[in-house]
Amino acid sequence: MGRVSSGSDLAHDLLYPLGMLLYLFSLLTQYWLVLTGARRKRLRVGSVRLVYYVLGPEDGEPWVLLHGLGSVAATWGKTLFRLRRDCRLIVPELSSFGGSQIPDKALDIRDGAKVVARLIEKEFGRRPATVAGLSLGGWLAVRLALARPELVARLVLINTGGYRRQDWEAIEQLVRVNDMAGVERLYGAFFVRIPWVMDHSRGGFLEAYTSPPVRNVLDRLAPEDTFDDEDLRQLRMPAALIWGEHDGLFRIEGARAMAEALPEATLEVLEGCGHAIHLECPDRLAGAIERVRRAVAPRRSQALAESAPSSI
Repeated sequence: MGRVSSGSDLAHDLLYPLGMLLYLFSLLTQYWLVLTGARRKRLRVGSVRLVYYVLGPEDGEPWVLLHGLGSVAATWGKTLFRLRRDCRLIVPELSSFGGSQIPDKALDIRDGAKVVARLIEKEFGRRPATVAGLSLGGWLAVRLALARPELVARLVLINTGGYRRQDWEAIEQLVRVNDMAGVERLYGAFFVRIPWVMDHSRGGFLEAYTSPPVRNVLDRLAPEDTFDDEDLRQLRMPAALIWGEHDGLFRIEGARAMAEALPEATLEVLEGCGHAIHLECPDRLAGAIERVRRAVAPRRSQALAESAPSSI
C-alpha cells in the first residue's frame, strides 16, 4: 500500500480541478452530516485514518451503514433521518471523497472488512451491530460477516455486489467508465428515472469514476474477494435483501439466488427502481429499511458467539 496523504499532498491536489472538486465535495458532505446532528470522528487503523460519523442515542440499536463505490456517507440521506431517532448509527467514509486518509485513496474489500471490524469494536464493544451496505458496501458487509460473524447481528444487503454467479465481464465493462458514453451506459444500469441532481452532474460523475478512489478499488478486486452459495450458507445471522427491480448492474436474479442460499433471509424488491435506489428512490429505501427493523429481529450476542472464530 502507498503512503498516507500529508498536508503538502493536499496543497498539491488543490492545484488541479479534480482535487479541488473532491476537496469541496468532502467539505459539503461534512457540513450536511453535521446538520443532521452527527459527530465527526476519526479512527486510525494502521496507515488508514478513517473519518466516520456517529448519530442517534447512545443506547439505541447499533447500526453501521456502508456506502457504495464512488460515494460518500451523506448519500444515505433519508435513511439517516429515519433511523437516527431510535438507532445508534455509525457511518464511515470509505474513501478520500469523504475526507478519510487512505494510502490508495479508498478501502478495498479485504482492508475495508478489517477497518470496519475495528470500528465496530471501538464504538460498540461487545454489542453486535446491524450492518447495512449499498452495492460495494454490501459486498464489504458480507465479507465482514464471514470473517467476524460475532460482530454482525443482522445483515441488510442493498443491491449488493460480490456474488460470484454473475456476468462479471459485463459488470466490468459497465463500471470501467472512461468517457461520457461510459457514463450514459452506467446511468442506464443505475436509474430508471435519472434524478435531477444526477442528470446535471454527468461531468462530475465522469471525474469521480476516473479518479483514484474508484479506479484503485476496481484494480484491486480479485476473484477471491467474491462469495458463493457455500459462503452464504455459513452466515447464521438474519439477512434482509433490498433490491431495485431494474438494477442493471447486479441483477435481480442474483438477489433471488443469494436469498435462497442464505439460511435466514428475506428479499424485498422495489418496483420501478434501478441500482442506485438511495438516489432514485430514497424514501422507498428508507421505508424498506424501517420494515426490516420491524420484521427481522437481530441475532443476539450469545448466539453469535457460537459462530466461527475471527479470521481478521
